[in-house]
Amino acid sequence: MSAPRLLLVVTGGIAAYKAPELVRALVAAGCEVQVVTTRAAQAFVTELSLATVSKRPVRSALVDPAEEGRVGHIELADWPDLVVVAPATADVLARAAAGLADDLATVVLLATRAPVLYAPAMNSNMWQHPATVANLATLRARGAHFVGPDAGELACGWIGPGRMIDPPILVEAALQQLARRADLRGRALLVSAGPTRAYLDPVRFLTNASTGAMGFALAEAAASRGATVTLVAGPVQRSTPAGVRRIDIETAPQLLAALDGELAAQPRQLLAMVAAVADVTAAGPTDAKLDKAALLQRLAHGAWVEGVDVLATLAARWREQALVLGFAAQTAEGDDASVRASLLRQAAAKLAAKRAHAFFVNRVGVPQTGFGSETNAGWLLREDQPGAALDSGAPQPKLALAHWLLDALRERWPQVSA
Repeated sequence: MSAPRLLLVVTGGIAAYKAPELVRALVAAGCEVQVVTTRAAQAFVTELSLATVSKRPVRSALVDPAEEGRVGHIELADWPDLVVVAPATADVLARAAAGLADDLATVVLLATRAPVLYAPAMNSNMWQHPATVANLATLRARGAHFVGPDAGELACGWIGPGRMIDPPILVEAALQQLARRADLRGRALLVSAGPTRAYLDPVRFLTNASTGAMGFALAEAAASRGATVTLVAGPVQRSTPAGVRRIDIETAPQLLAALDGELAAQPRQLLAMVAAVADVTAAGPTDAKLDKAALLQRLAHGAWVEGVDVLATLAARWREQALVLGFAAQTAEGDDASVRASLLRQAAAKLAAKRAHAFFVNRVGVPQTGFGSETNAGWLLREDQPGAALDSGAPQPKLALAHWLLDALRERWPQVSA
């Protein structure tokens, strides 16, 4: 297996003096290291020292005539398995969060599809400033990872949080991220996402508030870790994650047909039914648009029937070969204990009724969880662990929650080749 490729972005903080030690340790751990420096970083560490320990020329210019025949800065963004930003100053965090691309470092951060690990380093007041807190939240929501900062005496004389984490700890964090990049190789994920539509006439339909964010996050997380991923998506305006094959559908019958066909071709998969399927549908939707009076009459007196139960149907057909994960977005009222008890009761009932292997339940109708939120939290119930529920903890970015779910299910996830 080839050595993991790590791109180190060194920015303009006093902690940049640790960069040669960090590069040396990463190389000793078996990584190929390419260093990119900002202009400010060159005031604290020389390109010669970094090139010597990395054994590669340091890159710093956004437009390099020697590289631009190959669009060098984009080629550089495509090269690594992991990007590490150390030190990650308040400035680079702000520019990355804003999506700026005014130097080589920020162009790489904007263009790369590799995971990014930041090692923050700054004055304590800067670290605790609301702008920095907001920038960290933005980057976390996009899937960035962080290690540190440490607390202690800073270069400015302050004592508090803001010191860059020591290189040995940073190397270990980078190696953990690199190990994760292929831990799902040989496994396949079939995930549904978004809403479905139950048409009344050619232009009107019943649907729900699902945005597809959780399903897309699950697809992105699995693909980044080496799984083969197929995403069956309802009508949402979201970009397809890198390395994911996408099938677009609108209705529940179309969703069932697409998923069933994929399982027939490859039954040994994790089937994650994240899509919010329309529960009811009109009996015999019309082929022509209804005028207002006819629409009101149909809504008031029309025949309604239960929609197809996609999860139960697929579980009945494929549960002996696939690992079936259901999702339940539920409402609950009361204090924390009663909310938890209510959600777990509802999830346990669905787990039994649908004959899934596992169910993740989260609360909707409250901030930070459910539809339209960038974060989510809930509990995972497993058929093989009756009476137990894994708590995902406080609301976290949906991409982070997706990794948590994959970790929780990895031991039961069938190998494609088995």
